[in-house]
Amino acid sequence: MKHSFVKLLGIVVLTAFISSCNSETTKTESATAESAGFNLDSARSAIIASNKIFGETFATGDSTTFAGLYTSDACLSVTGMPRMCGTAAITAFFNGGYQMGMRKLAITTEEVMGGKEAVVETGKYEVFMAENVSVDKGKFIVVWKEENGKWKMHRDIWNSDLPQAPAAK
Repeated sequence: MKHSFVKLLGIVVLTAFISSCNSETTKTESATAESAGFNLDSARSAIIASNKIFGETFATGDSTTFAGLYTSDACLSVTGMPRMCGTAAITAFFNGGYQMGMRKLAITTEEVMGGKEAVVETGKYEVFMAENVSVDKGKFIVVWKEENGKWKMHRDIWNSDLPQAPAAK
């Protein structure tokens, strides 16, 4: 019995030691990330500011500003459409939405996580046509990357919460 107790005590001490080392490593990694110039709160603020501009571009039809919020090699993954990559494809997508009557996009950020290499944002959206008529609500995931010192959308995927239309017969 004494042998079992000593063995158990050794496991507990070893586990505590390993846990302590892992805790120190995590603290060191966090300090290193902060000292390397990355701050998640700053990234979150930049993302929220960008989302405000993103939504406002529909009211004015400003496709240049809209596309400029994405990295030069960004891709959109939209339900029911092939993936669209690059500034020209994103601009064409925006122009199509504007021509259909989209005039506002409300974005609510729910979560932001990540580090210097990339930040992931999750949230919900609502699309409005002229006269502030809501036509779609859903959720999204965006991968953000820094490009030329600014946080920009790199991968953007969303899907509607509205039920799908029945298949045509």
